[in-house]
Amino acid sequence: MTKSGQTEKLLNKNKWSFDDRWIPLVLLFLSVLAFVPLIRSVGFYWDDWPMLWFEITQGPQGFTQAFTSDRPFLGYLYQITGALIGTDPLNWQIVTVLFRWLVSCAFWWCLRLLWPKEKDKTFWIAALLAVYPGFKQMPIAYVWGNAFIMLFSYVVSYGLMLKAIASAENGNRKAYRLWTIAGVITYAFCTVCTEYYTGLDVVRGIIIWIFLLQYTEFSDRKVSKKIRKTIWYWLPYLTVLILFMFWRIFIFQFHNYQPVLLSRFAANPIQTTGELFARVIEDAYTATWGAWTEYFSFPTRANLQTVSDKMFWIAVVVGFLFIFAALTFFRKKSVQNKSDISDATEKKNWIRNAIILGSAAVVFPGIPYLVTSLSPSLDFPRDRWLTAYMFGSCVFLVGLIDSFIRDGIKQKIIVSLFIAMAVGGNLLNTNTYRRDWEAQQDFINQLTTRIPDLDTPAYFLTDFNPLTYETDNSLTGLFNLALEPENSSLTLPVSVGFYDVRFNSSADKFAAGEPIYQGFRSALYQGETKDIVVYFYSPPGCLRILDPEQHMNLPIFPDKFYEFIPYSHPENILPEGTRSTFLQDEIFKKPVTKNWCYYFQEADLARQYSQWEKIAEIGDQVLNRYQAGEASEYIPFIEAYAQLNRWGDTVPLIEKVHSMNKELDKPLCPILQKLFIEHYPQDQTEREEVASALYRIGCSAYSQ
Repeated sequence: MTKSGQTEKLLNKNKWSFDDRWIPLVLLFLSVLAFVPLIRSVGFYWDDWPMLWFEITQGPQGFTQAFTSDRPFLGYLYQITGALIGTDPLNWQIVTVLFRWLVSCAFWWCLRLLWPKEKDKTFWIAALLAVYPGFKQMPIAYVWGNAFIMLFSYVVSYGLMLKAIASAENGNRKAYRLWTIAGVITYAFCTVCTEYYTGLDVVRGIIIWIFLLQYTEFSDRKVSKKIRKTIWYWLPYLTVLILFMFWRIFIFQFHNYQPVLLSRFAANPIQTTGELFARVIEDAYTATWGAWTEYFSFPTRANLQTVSDKMFWIAVVVGFLFIFAALTFFRKKSVQNKSDISDATEKKNWIRNAIILGSAAVVFPGIPYLVTSLSPSLDFPRDRWLTAYMFGSCVFLVGLIDSFIRDGIKQKIIVSLFIAMAVGGNLLNTNTYRRDWEAQQDFINQLTTRIPDLDTPAYFLTDFNPLTYETDNSLTGLFNLALEPENSSLTLPVSVGFYDVRFNSSADKFAAGEPIYQGFRSALYQGETKDIVVYFYSPPGCLRILDPEQHMNLPIFPDKFYEFIPYSHPENILPEGTRSTFLQDEIFKKPVTKNWCYYFQEADLARQYSQWEKIAEIGDQVLNRYQAGEASEYIPFIEAYAQLNRWGDTVPLIEKVHSMNKELDKPLCPILQKLFIEHYPQDQTEREEVASALYRIGCSAYSQ
């Protein structure tokens, strides 16, 4: 016996050792460590907001209609979970972590059935799966809470299938039928709801083949008979898949993603085949080595400066110590009277089967994405497709480790390092969602302050989005909940559009006065050019509602904005109204923060209606307490003080704007010249100070 083997034998006798009954708790601890520390600091993102809008305004039953265009059966799942879980983001975060953990437990159960003699390796694979770092959308909880329920059902179908096959091979046909019925139901539940995992169904045949190899009767058969028997056990699931694909392709057809691969093959089959092969390799690499090494680094003084860096390394250290101890003290039941030859043969077979299965499970899941010319990535939003690849990635990684590293302790160290880095990476990733959640809250606080009431329909147009995990479709749900939460009509009062996405960076439709339509699943926005309100938001600067008269000459916006600023109608925003605090009260659960941008929004609203006294009152209250994030935010206060002939308060602000951004001197000059003439300072000393301030920014006091 090798030194490593002697060490493992001693550890198996250690009083601290544990058996596989405790593995679900180990997986739970890893899940908690990777996903729970920041769980109270994250909320809703991306497609969560449309889903939340439907639940709040239409009730859970509204999901049935919402999903009619792409996944009609999925609406029923959302209807059930929406009614049970509600709208609290914390509840959805808990559900998502819970079912992510259950997926890892279910996969471990399947692997135990598939490789009953490889209990340690199946434990390693399940532990890797629990923290797989390639998929980064865990905090998008409303969407992925439901998605992991479906994925759990899908993985359970593998285990039920293996139980059925084992019953049949042992002569229990009644049990086979019962297990098969249960397996087909759980498989069909996931498959009819989403096509994400249809590529994995090819892997199902490989799993059946590997499972049957443990039966001598199957192993001794000819290849042709093995294939027939594999297909026989596969047939109930293939039947469901074929029926679903027939319905999906020929009856329901493609509504969102088109099968562009077919047309490319028809146009150039040789080139398309080469590109397809390269894509398969690239996607498999992304799902395996790319995913596992993205966060792989070693600490230096430079990357221990921030709180998030320290948090990352604390999680890595805790994760490594915990999982290495768990892998070390895991006790396998010894197998008696087993020769070294049979042990080596079984090990060789296990490695071969693991690499074959792992390879297949990082190639075939890409079929739905290849057909529609989509490709998974480690970046948002395409990382969501890696959920279909993560099972193969974990199996393949353990197969490689067992193939190239012989020493058991070294194997555990390597596996523990991958798991620990993934734990830290997941925590670091969640921290980016935490920051985005805070940015969303600040944005909505400013939006509801700037817009106390609104003439609807209103179309909010922009071409810059600092929110990492929100599209214009996401923001449409968010804006409606912020500004019109009581609207229950499927005709949307408010919509958000990104100029480059919705109008192909062309204002021709606005100039022609064409109507604006924007779909929102079963809801629809209908408006006209006169309903457009252009906004710009780039922290630390405040949200800006753009007015052609005020902002066309300010050189602070991206170039594209000047194409559509002329079509902005801020007059659609009313000066008074009952501000909705629905999101702050029910979703964010935080009151509006009264910071500089809060007061700026109040001043900017007052500027829209020339309420100079109100602006000056706000300025008196806040200018000595806060610093603007962007120099032009002082301009409304400059105008107000000048309009009220308070030049002594105006001059310091002119100099502050000049010192912060000299590019504002030119557009500010004509404004100041006009105000200087209209509100001529009567005091000579004050007049000279104003003239001097104007000259310092290159502006003549008496020219227009």
